Amino acid sequence: MRYQLKPNMQYGVDNESADPNRESGAIEFDGGPQGIATVASDTFPLSQAQLGMWYAQHVDPEVPINIAQYVDVRGPLDAALLERAMVIGSAEIETGYLRLAEVDGRPYQVVDFSIEDHLRLADFRAHDDPERAAHEWMQAEYSRPMDLLSDRLITAAVLQIEDERYLWYSRVHHIALDGFGAMAYMTRTAELYSALLEGRELPRAKASTLRSIYESEVAYRDSTRFKVDGEYWAERIAGMEEGTSLSGRTAAPASVNGVASAALSEDSAKNLASAVAQQNSSPAAMLIAAFAGYLAQMTDTEDVVLSLPVTARTTALMRHSGGMLSNVVPLRLRVGTDTTVADLLKSVQIAVSGALRHQRYRHEDIRRDSGSGNMQRDLLGPLVNIMLFHNEVTLGAVTGQFHILSTGTVEDLAVNFYQSVAGTRTHIDFETNPNLYTDEQAKAHHARFLTFFDQFLAADPARRVWDLTVTTEAERTLSVSGWNATDRVVGDGTLVSLFDARVGLSPGAVALSFEGESVTYSEFDVRVNRLARHLISVGVGPESLVALAMRRSIDLLVGVYAVVKAGGAYVPVDPDQPADRIGNILDTAAPVCVLST
Repeated sequence: MRYQLKPNMQYGVDNESADPNRESGAIEFDGGPQGIATVASDTFPLSQAQLGMWYAQHVDPEVPINIAQYVDVRGPLDAALLERAMVIGSAEIETGYLRLAEVDGRPYQVVDFSIEDHLRLADFRAHDDPERAAHEWMQAEYSRPMDLLSDRLITAAVLQIEDERYLWYSRVHHIALDGFGAMAYMTRTAELYSALLEGRELPRAKASTLRSIYESEVAYRDSTRFKVDGEYWAERIAGMEEGTSLSGRTAAPASVNGVASAALSEDSAKNLASAVAQQNSSPAAMLIAAFAGYLAQMTDTEDVVLSLPVTARTTALMRHSGGMLSNVVPLRLRVGTDTTVADLLKSVQIAVSGALRHQRYRHEDIRRDSGSGNMQRDLLGPLVNIMLFHNEVTLGAVTGQFHILSTGTVEDLAVNFYQSVAGTRTHIDFETNPNLYTDEQAKAHHARFLTFFDQFLAADPARRVWDLTVTTEAERTLSVSGWNATDRVVGDGTLVSLFDARVGLSPGAVALSFEGESVTYSEFDVRVNRLARHLISVGVGPESLVALAMRRSIDLLVGVYAVVKAGGAYVPVDPDQPADRIGNILDTAAPVCVLST
């Protein structure tokens, strides 16, 4: 039997599939709002990874830290069987039955199999643009604020946009499940759905319980391995003051990230495969090295810090389980002016290999160990997210395409590297914090990096990374031919005569604005003439020099015009230069006087 989806229809959940032999876990609630509770024997604290999410969410409650994704299914879909498969899968990994509570100011968790939930169903076919309407619905759902103590941490829906086309959507808060776990859960649900649809015996579950995952984390933090990992990262971050950023600023994350996306061209994909083979490397290492080179030149630094998301799932059991385990660790790379492409690739391979061996050591601990006063950001750099998993999900005879909507909040910039269309197309996305990058800025960085990536792939291994250019052909043309296209007929006159003419024409117009201060042409003229008379009185005239030791300001422009009006020439001096250099300039120029603030 096939179900025709109707708006807001619900199919009953068979809770017997959720392992009836296990007791229904519950925090002992006192009848008040959910989250006001006393600790029962089946509750346990949050793991370190979950605590990181707990505190991060409380910093900005209006911006949910959600993972969201969907599968584009083109063909028949049995909604009741999909719901049953999701119930079974949720029971196996337990995340779908996770409940949080706060007791005496401390957060706890419990797996509560008494929770009933339903697959949400909606029909968008009546909309003028069903697909767009469905995407707007999904974005609104995963970006709305959440209360961790009262809202469901996970939800799923099937959105119908054509007669036999559905978007199977799921959203989960990062405190309950990480990206790897979300993908594993969706894959397991599809496996169960196929078995139920075909009447086969259900494949054996391989997941661990959430309590076991928590206990494993506690055991790790009490082990010698934890100490060894901590020493490794302390050595890596020694002397590191801050991270690397293309924006150079900080800002709170947004509920919806900006995205600039593109698939590699056929030529770029061939160059990538060729470079990987030639240098005995990998696509991931190529991307990381190229982005490190781009970041070094764009920020003018030789000490580049990137952030590498890792699963922190070091056993097969962990890789089949739910829970929040993922971590972010720093990749610190030297990109000196003498560093070659081959040198950088080798250092990336060494850094990534070490990071993976020590990936369970939490980034919160790394930041704490660094002694950095800024615990929110700046110890790590832009994320380089390598997501080389298959994006196809098999549901019986139908194959759906997997799409990521959100991997959580982005503090600055995330470079997502993934494959699609049965692994035949490689994509590079820039996912940005819109509070730091406008759409135009994000797209410009994205396009510029793709051009740089092509250069990096085609470069001789012995070529220096800094010899590769970060400017595109369009930017070079604009700079050389566009901004420099200043040819025009200029009439007779001097700087002083042209300025005096403008004062006569527009005395009340604003001549200069700087850091909140504005002066009109007449006000500027008064200040210039007053200073010019003073300069003449101290001997400034034709053939004489006046040093201007000022930072950028309105006073600096007053000084320039006053010196010219007095008949002299000005010598710019940067007051922030070393004293010896300033002294050499003054000795050489021998000015009549020095103007300074």
